[in-house]
Amino acid sequence: MQTIGFLAKKFISLFLYPLGISLVLLFAGIIMQGRHGRARRGLLLVLIAAVWLLLLSLPLTAYLLMHALETEAGPYADPRILQQEGVRYIVVLSASWVTGDLSPADRQGNTIFRVLEGVRLWKNLPESKLVLSGGSMPGRASQAEAMIAFPVELGVPREALVVDTGAWDTEDEARIFGKIVGKQPFGLVTSAWHMPRAIRFFQSRGLNPVACPCEFRTNVPPVWYSWFWPSADSLLMSTQAIHEYIGRVWQSLKLGFKRLTAHAQAIETSTVS
Repeated sequence: MQTIGFLAKKFISLFLYPLGISLVLLFAGIIMQGRHGRARRGLLLVLIAAVWLLLLSLPLTAYLLMHALETEAGPYADPRILQQEGVRYIVVLSASWVTGDLSPADRQGNTIFRVLEGVRLWKNLPESKLVLSGGSMPGRASQAEAMIAFPVELGVPREALVVDTGAWDTEDEARIFGKIVGKQPFGLVTSAWHMPRAIRFFQSRGLNPVACPCEFRTNVPPVWYSWFWPSADSLLMSTQAIHEYIGRVWQSLKLGFKRLTAHAQAIETSTVS
C-alpha cells in the first residue's frame, strides 16, 4: 500500500505542475475546437495554456517564486553556532540520485549539494555523526547506499556515518530520524527551497531541527535583461517552487487532520472517564 500511495501521489502531482496543467488545457482546447459551437472556448483554453507556460518560464517569475521559499529558510549554517547549541547529529535529507557505472560524485545527482554541505558541517563539529537517508524502489539500490561512498571518499570515516534506507519522503524521514536524534537539537541539511516544509515535518513530531540550508538558487538574481526571456531552467525552477507550495498545502491539510483527530480522541477519552 505504501508503494501504491507513493506512486499515486507522484503521478497526480505531475498534472499540477506548470507543464502538466498547460498540456491538459492545450489538449482540452484542441478537442473543443473540433466541436461545433465550442471553437472559441477551445481557442481560449489554448491561449491560456500558452500564456501560463510562458509566464512560468520567465526568470522573473521563477526568481520570485523561489526567493520567497529560500528567504524563509534562512542563511547558511555556522558550525560554531551549531556547536554552542549542542548539535551532535547532521541529518542530510535525500534528493535525486543516479545509478550505473559512475563515480561516487556523479551517482549523487542533486543530492551532491546536500552531502557536501553535510560534510562541511560535520568536519567542524568534533565527534558528530553524519546521518544519511534514502528509500529504495523495487529493483533499485537505496538512495542512502548510493550516498555512502562519496562522503567516505571525502574523508568521513564509516563509523561516523548513520545510514537509514527506510524513508520514502520527508515525512518518513521525520518519523524515522526521531528515533535516532531524540529531543536534542540536530542540524537538518536540505535544499533551501525545501527547508521550510522539512522543518515543519520534524517539528510536528516534537523534534528540534536547526536549519542548515544549501543549494540556494536565488542568492544571485538573474541579470536584468534576461528577466523576461523564457528559458527551460526558469521553468524547472518554477516547477520546483510550485512543488513546494503544493506540498505545503497538502502538509497543512494532513497535520490539521491529525490535530483534529487527536483532539476528538482526547475529548472521547475524557468523556468516557
